[in-house]
Amino acid sequence: MRDSMAFCASLVVFLLFLGNGVNCEDPYRFITWKITYGDIYPLGVKQQGILINGQFPGPQIDAVTNENLIISVYNYLREPFLISW
Repeated sequence: MRDSMAFCASLVVFLLFLGNGVNCEDPYRFITWKITYGDIYPLGVKQQGILINGQFPGPQIDAVTNENLIISVYNYLREPFLISW
């Protein structure tokens, strides 16, 4: 009798935990990009190019599935700038 009561109590506690579960949100990563002109040397010859945070090529994005990326882009160029993924 005592064993069956302990089993029932354990089962009820297990079902309560199972019903609650874990409810969490996917992680967010915030990135800021500043787009500017600058000198680049792609083939050893100086040229004007577009830099992202002063880098050419731009920074690498290391992300995994279900990460939320919030990328703030500030355009300091004299013309519109388009980024496609």
